[in-house]
Amino acid sequence: MKRSHRPRRSLLFILFLCCAVSAPLSADEKAEGVKRVRFYTAPSEGGEAKLFLVPGEYFTAGSPAFSADGQKLAFDGRKSQEGENFSDGKIMVVNADGTNLEAVSSGVMPSWSPRGNRVAFSQISPSGVALMHADGTKTEMIEAGGWGAQWSPDGKKVAYTVRSGNNANIRVYDLVEGTKTDLFPAGESPYSTIYWNMTWSPDSSWVCFKGRNVDQDTYDIATLNTAGKQQGYKVHYSNKTAPYADIAWHPSGEKIVFAAGAQPRQLMQFNPAEDKPPAPIEIKVNGTIIGDVCFTPDGQSLLFNVSGTGE
Repeated sequence: MKRSHRPRRSLLFILFLCCAVSAPLSADEKAEGVKRVRFYTAPSEGGEAKLFLVPGEYFTAGSPAFSADGQKLAFDGRKSQEGENFSDGKIMVVNADGTNLEAVSSGVMPSWSPRGNRVAFSQISPSGVALMHADGTKTEMIEAGGWGAQWSPDGKKVAYTVRSGNNANIRVYDLVEGTKTDLFPAGESPYSTIYWNMTWSPDSSWVCFKGRNVDQDTYDIATLNTAGKQQGYKVHYSNKTAPYADIAWHPSGEKIVFAAGAQPRQLMQFNPAEDKPPAPIEIKVNGTIIGDVCFTPDGQSLLFNVSGTGE
C-alpha cells in the first residue's frame, strides 16, 4: 500500500477547528435530559476531545466527511426529536467557519469529490447510489439498489456495495470509462453483507470495509485492492460482535480507524501494512462515542459523533 503525502492545513481549516460550534441545547432541554448527537475532535493519537459542532435542529447526525481542502463538512442528519426516522435523512453541509448549516438534499452518507464541487451519496427513495452538485442540484443516479457510495481521492471512481443472491460485493464505477467492476470475482465473496461507510486509501488503490462473513459467523474489517481480490485482500479484524460501520483512513496511509462493537464503543486503530491487531485509542470525551468517524484533512485530528445531553 503506497504512502501518500499529507495535505497542508489551510487557514480556513484552522478557523473551522476553532469556531464551528452552533445551536447548543437550551437550558430547558438540558434540564429535561434531552439527548442529541454532537461532533467532537480529538488528536489522532488520542487525548482530550473538544466540542466541534452541534448540528442545529438535527438531533441525530452521522457519516461526517470533510472536503479535501477542509473548507466544508458534510454529514447526514435528521430531526429525531420530532419523530423523523432514517427515511427522512438529509445531506447536511456547513461552511468552514461554522456558518450556513443547511440541508441540501434528501439522502445519507455523503462523500466529496476531490475538488468539493460534487457529492456522492446514498439515495433512500428510490434506493440507490447517486451523484449531485454540492448545493443539492443535478442529481444523477449511478446504480439503483447500490448503497454506501464513496468517492475515490483521485476523483476517478466511486465504490459502493451491491448484492447478488446471498452474496454482497464491492462495485467500482469508473467515472472516466463509464465501466463497473466487481472487486470479488463472481461467487467468491465470503460476505453476505458489506456495510456502508467504507473508506478509500489515500492513493485510491484500496478500500477498507466491514463485512458479515456467514461461514465464519464473524464480522470482518478488511482491505481489498481496487484492481480486484487477486491483487490483494486481507482481514485485519474479525469478531462475533459487530464493529460500527464507519471507517477512516489516515492521509498518510499508515493508519485506519474504526469503532469496536462492545459498549461503550471505543475507537480502534491499526496499520494496514502490518500484522498487528487493532489497538484502542484513548479518548476522553463528555458523552458516549457512537462510531461515525473521519480524519481532518491534515490528519492531525479525528472527528467523531457523540451522544449525550450537552456540555
